[in-house]
Amino acid sequence: MALIEELNQQGNFLFRWRSYIPGVILFLSLLYLPYVPYFQGNYESNLYWLSGAFLVSFAGLFVRCFTIGYTPKNTSGRNTKQQVADVVNQSGIYSLVRHPLYVGNFLMYLGPVFILRDFAFALVYIMFFYLYYERIIFAEEYFLRGKFGEGYLKWADKTPAFIPRLSGYIKPNLDFSFRNIWKREYPSLFGIIVVFTVFDLIQVYFQEPALRAVDITGIWKPFHTWFFGFGLIFYVVTRLIVKTTKLLEVEGR
Repeated sequence: MALIEELNQQGNFLFRWRSYIPGVILFLSLLYLPYVPYFQGNYESNLYWLSGAFLVSFAGLFVRCFTIGYTPKNTSGRNTKQQVADVVNQSGIYSLVRHPLYVGNFLMYLGPVFILRDFAFALVYIMFFYLYYERIIFAEEYFLRGKFGEGYLKWADKTPAFIPRLSGYIKPNLDFSFRNIWKREYPSLFGIIVVFTVFDLIQVYFQEPALRAVDITGIWKPFHTWFFGFGLIFYVVTRLIVKTTKLLEVEGR
């Protein structure tokens, strides 16, 4: 098999599993986390660091939301079985970078990596992400080039693949749709909340053994109650709305 075909095959395989394989990074982070002391040696300071890492992940979610808020149906989707694209998005954030959703994913997973405060681990994550998404991007662009030909190549020639340029923004053709974001990205928001809650609980468990020695529920702090509680209620309510109503349905999205 020619290398170009092999790379395309690998990319399509990873494309189908792209929502799950990055979980390897989260798993490795969890294994490492018990050995990471509190930032500046106390829970309050560590909570500030945790909040900063959360903002990094939230920035990734913001990039995803900004992208999805303007994109039409059958583009920028969560499809896993095959590549789908009715048009090539070239306006909005797509006028600055070809794969903004993957930029968002990079930042979302970078947040938990920041919690570890380990430069070497961060480099491993960056290398893993690059090698993993390089294959997926290759397969996507192979598909788009075959379907849209010269039109796609002209856009790709002037638009960076991953690191956004800072000029040349083109106003999107569609109006911004908050409902489309709500419908498609609520699992991502809940996922971030779950990850950061679990990470914080693990640090408390290993850094404050006196709490778990008396009562393991003692590691659960007020912060966890409102943070996780909000996420759980938001997820359940949104799930019910999506599954039982058409409130979040948007024509052409």
